[in-house]
Amino acid sequence: MPLIELSLLLLLAIAVGGALVHWTPLPLPILLVVLGVVASFLPGLDGIEVDPELFLLLFIPPILFADAWTLPRRDFVRALKPVLLLALGLVVLTVLAVGYLMHWLIPAMPLAVAFTLGAIVSPTDAVATVATTQLLPLPARIVHIVNAESLLNDASGLVAFKLALAAAATGLFSSTTVAGDFVHLAGGGILVGVSVEWFGRELRQRLIRLHAGDPVLQTLLTVLIPYGAYLAAEALQVSGILAVVAAGLWASGQEAKGLSADARQHAREVWRMLSYVLNGVVFVLLGLQLRRMLTGVDHFAPLDLALYALALWLLLMVLRIAWVWTSAHLRFRLHWGWGGDASGPDPRRLLLVSWAAVRGSITLATALSIPTVIASGTPFPERDLVVFLAAATIILTLALNGLPLPWLIRKLALNSDDQPAHEEHAARAAIARAALAKVAVASRELDDPEDRAFAEQLLARYQGKLELLEGDPGHAQLRATHIALRRQLRLAAIGAERQRLHELHAADAINDETLRIIEEELDERELVSMISVDRG
Repeated sequence: MPLIELSLLLLLAIAVGGALVHWTPLPLPILLVVLGVVASFLPGLDGIEVDPELFLLLFIPPILFADAWTLPRRDFVRALKPVLLLALGLVVLTVLAVGYLMHWLIPAMPLAVAFTLGAIVSPTDAVATVATTQLLPLPARIVHIVNAESLLNDASGLVAFKLALAAAATGLFSSTTVAGDFVHLAGGGILVGVSVEWFGRELRQRLIRLHAGDPVLQTLLTVLIPYGAYLAAEALQVSGILAVVAAGLWASGQEAKGLSADARQHAREVWRMLSYVLNGVVFVLLGLQLRRMLTGVDHFAPLDLALYALALWLLLMVLRIAWVWTSAHLRFRLHWGWGGDASGPDPRRLLLVSWAAVRGSITLATALSIPTVIASGTPFPERDLVVFLAAATIILTLALNGLPLPWLIRKLALNSDDQPAHEEHAARAAIARAALAKVAVASRELDDPEDRAFAEQLLARYQGKLELLEGDPGHAQLRATHIALRRQLRLAAIGAERQRLHELHAADAINDETLRIIEEELDERELVSMISVDRG
């Protein structure tokens, strides 16, 4: 199928999935995979093949950059020790355990190929993890640990994959090269990512100083950062994935500095759309390719394939649960990076961290990147089976891990942390005091009665915000009611303006351009008026 038609069909599938998800109990990633499988029965869609290099380049950099960008750096640093234990220790354990078990279970699969499979399925995936947890009321620390782990373990998983792949293709393996390769790939990727992001931010700041701060231009340059980091890292033969993650983490909390309000709002909306669309494309493509993956292993009995897939999923879960619980208790006993309760690890939180182990796009792209032939010119041993088991792991983790998460959270009665809400509350009160002090000082220098009246009105507005945030609950509730009523009046007035505007347009009293200009202003005023009462 031509690329343009395929792209339009992918976007249509994402739109259909986004609409249907409100009427089904399925999370959006699983629903999109199902839609992809259904679409694969349409003429021209049964043989879709995706170039893994192109897949990685087009989709993964912006998605990982956006996920790393939104990960709070302070909380990431606080959770670094448990994250490193998961992203490094668990990956190594998984590669070894999966390799030996699958080689024992499937003797026709060489041990080096089994290690390759272990490296492919070892990393949890940031794309799938965020997509299945972002709307769930998980505690903030659990969200930070799971998301940070899925961002960092791509580096260790890909290093293990390259080493295992080299061993499977050449028959040569040297354990002494592991540490050197890891330092080269990971360390080089971090340096490249930070350098590219710094250069891009400096370029945008220079353009702003030269009065070229157009929001569209600034957003475009931001979108180019992850692609630049990935391509630069790959050109230098270091980890492009980790370069993108490092660029996103370095940009977190700094990208908005120096930008205008229009540029920040524009960037947020563009990145929101990009993340939604690209995440959706990943899962629809997975569904489109499942039928083709099954044809490559049709010489195996269906029951055997199901047994292999379930055994692999079960092993991954046993390893993860054991590692999470053991490492948490050791950190608590040794007082090493422990950030939980003083009484010890909470079994409910450990269960959630253990269960949030979804695989996704990185696993798929890595599996598809396995060469069809090895150095000797012979076919890669059991390549189709490895690709099938990787795809089956994605499906099983989405279904058996992602799908029960809402039920599991309700069953454990573990609500989200209130620390972010407290921080936001305190921050709003602090900035309101700063505004009060500034306006109070400036108002003393005003001579015009109208200007002083406006300053007093502004002071009263900020004082009202403080009453809502820190005042007596009864008075705060009464003021919130008054604010809600005033908001309804403003919205009613804006609605009347919009209705009259469209009447003028229908009567040809104004043209389309005038309609768009005025309606954009009305939309902005409506959005401001619809800010929730608790935000003043």
